[in-house]
Amino acid sequence: MVAWVGAAACGTPEESPELPLAEALQSAVVTNGPDFIVKSVKGPANVLLSTGFTAEVTVCNQGTQAGSAEIGLYFSVDSVITVPVNPGPYTDQPAGFAPTDFLQPGACQQLSVEGNSQVPLPGAYYLGAAVDPLNEVPEIRENNNIKTGHRVGVGEGADFIISEVSGPASARFSEPITASVQVCNQGTAWGSTDVVLYLSDDAVITVPVSPGPHTDQPLGSPRTVELAPGGCKTVSLSGSAGSLEEGPYYLGAVADPFNGVSEFLEDNNAKAGNRLGVGQRPDFIVSKVSGPASAEQGQSFVASVTVCNQGTEGGESDVALYLSEDKVIQVETPSAPPSDPPLSPPRPTGWLEAGQCRALSLEAHMVGQPGAYYLGAAVDVHGGSSELIEDNNTKVGNRLGVGHGPDFAITQVSGPSSASQSATFAVSVTVCNSGTRPGASEVSVYLSPDTVITPEGPQGNPNADHQVGSESTSSLEPGQCQTLTVTGSSGGAQEGVYSLGAVVDPWLNTPELLEDNNTKVGNRLGLGDAPDFAVTQVTPPPSLRPGHPFNASVTVCNQGTRGGSTDVELFLSQDTVITLPNNAGAGDSPAGIGWVDYLVPGGCQTVSIPGHVSLSEEGPYYLAAVANPYQNGSTSEWLLDNNTKVGARLGVGYGPDFIVSKVTGPASVPRGGLLTLSVTVCNQGTEGGSTDVDAYLSEDATLTPQSPWGSSPDLPVASQFSGYLEPGNCQTLSLMGSASVSNAGAYYLGAVVSPHPDDELISDNNIRVGKTVAVTGG
Repeated sequence: MVAWVGAAACGTPEESPELPLAEALQSAVVTNGPDFIVKSVKGPANVLLSTGFTAEVTVCNQGTQAGSAEIGLYFSVDSVITVPVNPGPYTDQPAGFAPTDFLQPGACQQLSVEGNSQVPLPGAYYLGAAVDPLNEVPEIRENNNIKTGHRVGVGEGADFIISEVSGPASARFSEPITASVQVCNQGTAWGSTDVVLYLSDDAVITVPVSPGPHTDQPLGSPRTVELAPGGCKTVSLSGSAGSLEEGPYYLGAVADPFNGVSEFLEDNNAKAGNRLGVGQRPDFIVSKVSGPASAEQGQSFVASVTVCNQGTEGGESDVALYLSEDKVIQVETPSAPPSDPPLSPPRPTGWLEAGQCRALSLEAHMVGQPGAYYLGAAVDVHGGSSELIEDNNTKVGNRLGVGHGPDFAITQVSGPSSASQSATFAVSVTVCNSGTRPGASEVSVYLSPDTVITPEGPQGNPNADHQVGSESTSSLEPGQCQTLTVTGSSGGAQEGVYSLGAVVDPWLNTPELLEDNNTKVGNRLGLGDAPDFAVTQVTPPPSLRPGHPFNASVTVCNQGTRGGSTDVELFLSQDTVITLPNNAGAGDSPAGIGWVDYLVPGGCQTVSIPGHVSLSEEGPYYLAAVANPYQNGSTSEWLLDNNTKVGARLGVGYGPDFIVSKVTGPASVPRGGLLTLSVTVCNQGTEGGSTDVDAYLSEDATLTPQSPWGSSPDLPVASQFSGYLEPGNCQTLSLMGSASVSNAGAYYLGAVVSPHPDDELISDNNIRVGKTVAVTGG
């Protein structure tokens, strides 16, 4: 029941404009019921006029009673979605409708809603969704049913975006800055555009306009890129910092910087990438912090901290550990006292060359009151080093419980990918005690319609998820883990897709150091009678020639509860996100199709699928296989997001592709002594060739080879030229040099082929790091 409360004012003011009833009256809700909201709405970036498309809409019931409703899609010229009312002109254009399932309180559902882009004129529109658009279902609240999503270009045209920008962490004024920029055409038509690299004081990349001062600095010359709808290309752009002041900048890129291409969406052409320091100074950062999960007050412990110098000059600094109640490490400065207590005195990092990292073990002493904290570290604690970037010296590590008590956490939950409603199934749960005292607890497994596991709890919860079963752990010592097998059934859950999850200490019977880390979500499970096809392996050739046939090996398994057969399609993609082609032709390139015979539940089959390369652009691609790609009605599945498997990257084109497949050396060598490395080089391209091979010693597992404009922080040991290698051939070389490192210790063996590549199909797979060698002596 809804009671409407109105108010009448005294006097006779001028007559007000007529207001809708919902605005003129205040509603007082006095009844239970569902309350539907649209949590998110996502659709294509662009679509042709009067063309079908699919939008993903997530609907939640945040009310107190179960129910179902209809979902409506709408196109709007502004960000306010107005549901059309008959009779009358449509202000916003309906695009499609779909019903929800019967949603329990607290449940959410993601729907694929089919729509059509029938709008009056081509242009940019907001895509929105409304649940219960015609108010057919009585709800607790009726004014929260609408969600506005992103803008969509409707019509024929290109739409260029920068999807990724990455470059060096620092650069000298005199050396070129080279960045990797990925450009995509998310429009509906082929097009070409210029791409320009920029340096900016902030994260908003602004194209300079003449006349007037240049706010952001362009780097180098424009690069022209041609792209089909849905296509992406990664290009390398270079330029010099020129006359900029020394300091921190954002590296960014802009497609169509001078608006030479007519696009429906003109404000999505720029993207900021990483920050970099320009000048000639060091730049110290903490790249990693790790320590114990718990400690008692007054206890000593050791934490691992990795410090890197990502500047352009060598230098040394100091580093210390801190304890913080939040993820922001506050270090003492001259203007403010420290808010986070230090756990260790500052320790010298030692001299670090530009690009060099060093892992340090810091001894610390636990302070502070019992509770939950974060372990963190800061380098250049007292600001004694002049750096390119001064505000990137802290790093937050793991959470840490301080005090006396156990701390139970679930580290792993796994179960079947499907089950019948009446079946009993087993779930594997691993529980660990990361506290400081022994203890035992109970573990409960749940089926949840979303990824938030909601147990019944000690007070009872009507919105609790479906309990599968429970088991008790044995008494676990600090640091000890136990894997339990929890057996149960669906707990009365309806058919559908659920997340498996587990909760330790669900009734809060055991006081713990950390009380909010007791839940873990595992795999999704399809509940009901249906097949579930999953591609488990894709084996492509290492390289392909355009226009030539090939064969790929694909393994498909049926993880469902019912038998079935399916088709399998191959796609070539420039990234690991596989997009099926749409009606506008956008999407990844189909490369072949095969068929899998009837598979009983649990059965697998490996098929050889013939393929053909129809790409016009050479470069690196991923080969992926998709089972049941278009969801034929005869092979309907519960789980639709496990049908795709992306295989290894391969090169498409005409050229070699050199890799180091193995690098080995002795277990130890005296400092300054002769070091012999065995390096195996392979050519996995489509053309023959030969290459340089360089061997290095590195303090860490990240090998940084020499570049034309700078030295390497790692020690070059030896170089050699390979013989001529035909496609598919390998050669093992013996490289000898001196282990002339500055200090004794453990160093990684590494090798690089073609250190300055310019003619390879794939140019970023030339490095391999092997095991460590102990360099002995003073």
